[in-house]
Amino acid sequence: MLKIVKRKQKNKVIMLAAIVSISVGAFIILTGMALYKNRLSQLGLADNLNYHKYKYHYAIISEEADAPFWKDIYEGAYEKGNELDIYVERIGGNLPSTYSLQDLMKMAISYKVDGIIIEPNGEEEIANLINLADEEGIPVVTVLNDEPNSKRKSFIGINSYNQGQIYGKQVLEVVENGRKNVTILLNSDSSDSSKNMIYSSISEMVAGKNVNVKTVNVNTQSTFSSEEDIRNIIKDNNDPTEVLVCLTAVDTRCAYQAVVDYNKVGVIDIIGYYDSDLILSGIKKGIIHSTMTIDARQMGAYCVEALHEFMQTGQVSDYFSVDIYAIGRENIDNYIKSRTEKNQNQQ
Repeated sequence: MLKIVKRKQKNKVIMLAAIVSISVGAFIILTGMALYKNRLSQLGLADNLNYHKYKYHYAIISEEADAPFWKDIYEGAYEKGNELDIYVERIGGNLPSTYSLQDLMKMAISYKVDGIIIEPNGEEEIANLINLADEEGIPVVTVLNDEPNSKRKSFIGINSYNQGQIYGKQVLEVVENGRKNVTILLNSDSSDSSKNMIYSSISEMVAGKNVNVKTVNVNTQSTFSSEEDIRNIIKDNNDPTEVLVCLTAVDTRCAYQAVVDYNKVGVIDIIGYYDSDLILSGIKKGIIHSTMTIDARQMGAYCVEALHEFMQTGQVSDYFSVDIYAIGRENIDNYIKSRTEKNQNQQ
């Protein structure tokens, strides 16, 4: 009898010890979670613990995802997505490794996103992947560059002829100052016909002005390769260029740096693309004659709106046009002022 009592007391002690251990463990876990959440709050990350289920999930893809121009397109798409309860994910940005456009497209399809926004590079495999996405029930819209022979639902871009006319007007301004040799930088990795349209439009504008207009293909596999090609053009004394027409933000940045490095300021005029702080600074310093720009945020918003319209109605307009305009020394101060005011209103 005494042994039975002792055994029961021993079992109670063991059970009590177990309860205490479990309670202490739970307390430690809860305390740790509280401290972790408090730490996230201090870092401004606590909101990440509150999950929101969006109505749709769209992917936005470009080979230049980290370029300032594309970051602005993404911001516009992301903001419009929030308005419509859509999560827009930038696939390919801030990655430790470089992935091809094909790989990024395959990732988006494998993620089974609800829609894809992509800047095609003219390669047949991209057109095939757009068709594959469509077969998988994922609508695709193209931006900046089109892939009209694919099953994309809509194209958001710029009227190439009008763009060439605006470039041509800027070329005429520098031609009036005695410039004769004009070089237009084209993308060697693209079969995009819009660039040829821009070239034709520029040539049309300067016809009869005794101006030599030529095109040079620039390797855009990486920023380094395009920079090297542009530097070779600027260093060429056998066939020197006097006006460099850049159709991308990356080429404009590379041309700006090369002109400065090789002491060609005042010798070569740059007509660039986009309105980054560096490019605007180049205009104010007289290194860049002018630049073409669009509302990149508006372009991103149009992409999301096009996909959303298709998701809701099953149809959408084939083409959305975004305006393009020139910024030069005569209007740069007003442009910077209006842009600053617009950014302040958006905050």
